[in-house]
Amino acid sequence: MATAKLVLDTRNKEAKKFPLVIRVSHRGKWKYLKTGYRLAIKEWNEVGKKVQSPYPNITKTNAKIQKKKAMVLEIFGEYESVIKNMTLDEIVMLVKERFEREDESKLPDMSKILEKNKTNLKSYGEKVIARYAKTNRFGMVNSFKAALVLFLEFSENESLYVSEIDETFLEDLEAYYISKGNSINGLGVHLRSIRRIFNLAIKDKETELTLNDYPFGNGGYSIKTENTKKRAVKLDVIQKIRELDYPEYSPTWHHRNYFMFMFNMRGMNFIDLAFLPVSAVKGDRLTYKRKKTKHGQNVQEFNIKITEEAQMILNYYNIGNKKKTDLIFPIMADVIDLKDQSRIHTVYTNRIKNHNRRLNTIRKAIKLDTRLTTYVARHTFATAGLHKGISKAQIGDMLGHTSYYTTEAYLSGFDQEILDDAADKILG
Repeated sequence: MATAKLVLDTRNKEAKKFPLVIRVSHRGKWKYLKTGYRLAIKEWNEVGKKVQSPYPNITKTNAKIQKKKAMVLEIFGEYESVIKNMTLDEIVMLVKERFEREDESKLPDMSKILEKNKTNLKSYGEKVIARYAKTNRFGMVNSFKAALVLFLEFSENESLYVSEIDETFLEDLEAYYISKGNSINGLGVHLRSIRRIFNLAIKDKETELTLNDYPFGNGGYSIKTENTKKRAVKLDVIQKIRELDYPEYSPTWHHRNYFMFMFNMRGMNFIDLAFLPVSAVKGDRLTYKRKKTKHGQNVQEFNIKITEEAQMILNYYNIGNKKKTDLIFPIMADVIDLKDQSRIHTVYTNRIKNHNRRLNTIRKAIKLDTRLTTYVARHTFATAGLHKGISKAQIGDMLGHTSYYTTEAYLSGFDQEILDDAADKILG
């Protein structure tokens, strides 16, 4: 015999509000059907099976909920003669179809009205994505896309409105994301993309959104971060990498060169290395603008003395016989002239993944326990500088940081052994 019962689904213990569902049971199994409401514990009367104050409009809300439950019971009555032979999935399918028909017949024009007056997250997000794609900011494009996927997946609603994303929604999203084994910093990346969409939408006169809809900041949801393990290695690890013997012009030989060149050039970013033109070499100095920040207000420009090791690496790539506009390294040389910037970005994304795979091969060769990635050269350069007594301000300048706090964050997880060594020198 099939039964239906109103239940507050409190399985997610981290949430502040919980979905109110209709639990349909049949043959010892059960499934939840959403009512569309989320309630705090104090807003649900478990004995009376009804919504209570402080939830707003409780009379109207209870009437709607009871009508949904009545529809389920009505279906049980209609199929009474055969329901015992039906599976739970078949019963649930019948109920969902009835819910959909009821919604369509009851509110034929409401969706159009809502669509006109409210900002849809997916539609507005795609508008933002298109704007960033036009300026070839494909890193941001990918961030926006990933954030939209997460929010729509969590809400199970392709028509999610931006105004529906409030502090409670974000708290529930956080619990959902972490419960899947993801990191809080990973969530922060997605949330900052959605925060950017909010900021743009609020400034957009074509939307209904105001600062009252903003769920972040003071009094709202705070994007959380946690300290991550720093990616620096000791200088003897760099020496081991330097001494590895690979056949000239073999794939791993190239990638070892890239890593060592980045380390010599003050922890240069891989994206700058990949797109570095021959014209960047001016005598014994390397001058270039950071590709990552070229759209920002503070475009970082570097003028770095080329070390002896860096010059040896440059000599391998025969830059004297190349045009000034050619790339120094062969990483992106085969696609750099394509007109499709989106394609170039896609290829770059694959190439940096390949570089990290090759670095993993190098890591195994030197029996390094920690990961070896594109960021290790940069972090190692910074922490080695601090170890040698260089001030944080100077390290920040060499790395191209525009803020002292960025340098502080880089060095906040400074290796404890190095601090111990420094203490020994003081006390010894």
